[in-house]
Amino acid sequence: MSAIALGHVPFGILGLISFGVPNSESLIYILASAFLHVFYMFFLLNAYKHAELSQVYPIARGLSPLILVLVGTMFLGEYLSKYEVSGIICVSMALILYGIQIGFKSRADLKGLYYAAWTGCFIASYSVVDGYGVRVAQNAIGYTSAVDIISAALLCLFLFIFNREIFSGILQQGKKTFWIGGSLGFIAYAIVLWACLHAPISIVYTLRETSVLFAVLLATVFLREKLTLSKILLIGMLCFGVGLIKSSL
Repeated sequence: MSAIALGHVPFGILGLISFGVPNSESLIYILASAFLHVFYMFFLLNAYKHAELSQVYPIARGLSPLILVLVGTMFLGEYLSKYEVSGIICVSMALILYGIQIGFKSRADLKGLYYAAWTGCFIASYSVVDGYGVRVAQNAIGYTSAVDIISAALLCLFLFIFNREIFSGILQQGKKTFWIGGSLGFIAYAIVLWACLHAPISIVYTLRETSVLFAVLLATVFLREKLTLSKILLIGMLCFGVGLIKSSL
């Protein structure tokens, strides 16, 4: 994860050169987002120490849209139809229940669930900040670039103080992750923020979390993983939730 986060920097520099620095009004959102991203990475890494990725990731990603619905409607003035709210709840519950089911099967440490829940809270926090901040900036790539560069600088400081050995690990074994993961991560999040300029934040980030669906399908096709009943139910609930959201757009 550290290699991917640091791998955003070259593309962030290129983004600032090509699309310009975001306006000064968005600076407070950029700084807040950078700090929240570092906390998100800290809690996510701790969650992985106590539970499997297949449990942590769905719970963290499923929790954030529920928080975004509440924040978006109560504080950001976003209007969502009953179909959109129902679709978001359906997607979120599908991910959360799938992660909990994996945890029961593997008898995971409850600390993993604790850190996963906090990770979801920080995902929701930086999503709100970024969704609103990019609207202030009106420059999705410039905003993404600035957030990624500052958060990478904060992450470097954190790692230098607490775990500086990770730098040598990235240089020796993480070069492909740095460049490939960094480029894909940068592009993906820039697209998400561009979408936030044109659609409600809670809907954008909910649809983003359906990436779990593609991960399950790709693992089934290319890695020959077994398509279990729980995965079939997950796919069904995700598709149903997306269908509800799409029906009102």
